[in-house]
Amino acid sequence: MDEFCGECGLRFEREPGYWVGAVIINTAVVFSIFLVVFGGMILATIPEVPWGLVLGVTVAANIVIPITIYPISKTVWLAMELSWHPLEPDEIEAAASRVD
Repeated sequence: MDEFCGECGLRFEREPGYWVGAVIINTAVVFSIFLVVFGGMILATIPEVPWGLVLGVTVAANIVIPITIYPISKTVWLAMELSWHPLEPDEIEAAASRVD
């Protein structure tokens, strides 16, 4: 990931540990998807639940989905955080100085 936006010069990581919020969003989404897939597979196959298939699908989903949606969770976190913590004047000046 680039350190700065190529269009406006915004520094993406505004402070150390900034992306912890994105990790929390990612974890919540993955956990929610896991519950839906796990529960849906069990409900769809009762009374003969194929536990090996359920395990395989949920493990695969828990490996692929976090990697796939992490960039999206960073974007969502940045948008949320900018909505309640707008850019400071020094951040605006620094961003403007990076734009050619």
